[in-house]
Amino acid sequence: MNIRIIIILVGFMMSSVSYADDDAVKKYRNFTPEQLKTLSEKERQSSVPTMYTMAANTAQVKGADIIFASSLNRLMYPGISDYAQAVKQFQADLGDKPTGIFTVYQIYQLQYRSDLQSLSTISFPSLFSDYKDETYAKVEGTLKIIDDKMAWPINHVRISCLKNEKYCNFEMIYVVVPDKDSWAQTFTVMQDSPETFYIDRWTIDSIDASSPDNGDKCRVTSLSFNFKTKEFFYVTKNGGGKCEVFGKILEKLPKPRIAQVVNGEHIFSEEYSKINKAAFDVLSSSFKKRIMGIVADKSTK
Repeated sequence: MNIRIIIILVGFMMSSVSYADDDAVKKYRNFTPEQLKTLSEKERQSSVPTMYTMAANTAQVKGADIIFASSLNRLMYPGISDYAQAVKQFQADLGDKPTGIFTVYQIYQLQYRSDLQSLSTISFPSLFSDYKDETYAKVEGTLKIIDDKMAWPINHVRISCLKNEKYCNFEMIYVVVPDKDSWAQTFTVMQDSPETFYIDRWTIDSIDASSPDNGDKCRVTSLSFNFKTKEFFYVTKNGGGKCEVFGKILEKLPKPRIAQVVNGEHIFSEEYSKINKAAFDVLSSSFKKRIMGIVADKSTK
């Protein structure tokens, strides 16, 4: 699978991220927007993490306190009714001293945590099906790596095979779930470039196919489909070529990586549950205590 193309964005407010080193993140963490502004332009451009610069810029726009109050409200702090107290409660939940004056790190965290509340379950195909006749076959579902973690567990693949043309076409779309280092708290749906597999064997119940290998590939892949047992595998092995991606040398696979096309409904459910938990975990601590208290009361009845 090669070039990935963004085909749709599902999300809301943008968050900034920094690709700066950890030392810079720590160095400027407790700067207020005003303090950051006093630095030389050269230092701000070359040393200050992007997420802090953007946080400072947000603090300096007209009506910034209204923006922050709204974000605090989304996290279940009293941002509108008691802004000063809400800021202090938020700072305390971060483990910082409740000064009532935002640092750039705290503004970044506020934006990130507020944006996280916008993420919710999105519709994505989890259909698992297969079909085969004398000349045509099709399999679609969710690709899951056996005994390993899938980079993009929310995915959908469709493989169609033509016996007379002697090839199978493999297509895949998947959802990239954002984390705290993402530029935007959005779901991004991506599409891999289609793969072509040449059919090696076609029987009544099975199809074996392999990708072309001219000796210069880092990885080689193959398909092994059994329509009788409903087992459909996508196998990746080491190739004979150099394994280098963006200047980074990839290690050889210790064993073939086997992925299976399955029904993705339970996989998607687990992933969305993780997202919902992450969004809940960053809410106001006092609000979470109240919710957990209600849950505890219900469980004892």
